[in-house]
Amino acid sequence: MAARTKALGISVAAVNVVIFILAFTSIYPFPAGDFKVDLPSPNEIEWAYESGEVTVTAPFTIDNGGYYSVDELRLWYHVSNYSNVLIVEDTVDLGTMKAGAVTSGEIVFSFDLAEMYNDGLTWMIFNDDLLDFVVEVSCYYTMKLVKFDARYSVSIPWDALIQSVRFGDPWIDPFNPETILIDYSVTTSDILSGSTTLHVALLEDGVVVSEVDETLRLGRTAVGLLDFNVPLGTIPDTVTVEIVIPGLPGIITYSFPLEVVP
Repeated sequence: MAARTKALGISVAAVNVVIFILAFTSIYPFPAGDFKVDLPSPNEIEWAYESGEVTVTAPFTIDNGGYYSVDELRLWYHVSNYSNVLIVEDTVDLGTMKAGAVTSGEIVFSFDLAEMYNDGLTWMIFNDDLLDFVVEVSCYYTMKLVKFDARYSVSIPWDALIQSVRFGDPWIDPFNPETILIDYSVTTSDILSGSTTLHVALLEDGVVVSEVDETLRLGRTAVGLLDFNVPLGTIPDTVTVEIVIPGLPGIITYSFPLEVVP
């Protein structure tokens, strides 16, 4: 009887050891960092713009360095700007991932800046911002006996579509008193491409006295010199500029005070 009891005790102890090893090897890889999720750095993000829609491609890598396969691996992501305006959220199902495997993929999503513009959310058109990526990872481990959940986050800078519009001090051409010259500089985001028309007008007491059109290359800093013909005796006090960004509704207008230098 004693022998049987001793044998049973040994068997229970052995089972307990197996259970302990199973539990330890199931849980250990997560705090030890053997199961890793790498989110993209800012320079790994790809941006594209077309007809008012921005497409973002963000690569990620998952490394299952644990002892067991994971099942029902799922990524849920949520993207908002610094003002906590929701940009997009979605779920990516990755299925089963074997032990020791490394999986690389991309989170690809689009958001409609034109629609945001129409809804009055114009901040990202004219201002730099931060896009906050929140990624939640969930999966089952050890024959679905253990469930793992983790949250990761990263902030990616966003550059305003129109970053700056500047005009220098206007001056009268010393060789032609009916000509006013003004330097300009317009910087637009490098996700833009092609060209647009810059329409610039000089006003005196709210009345247009001269106007010119200038072709503007997008996606860079464009500089130039504007040449206005104005009637003698006219002293413009304001310059207005209109810019059309492809895909955005309406015309974007700026107004600057002027002090003409003789």
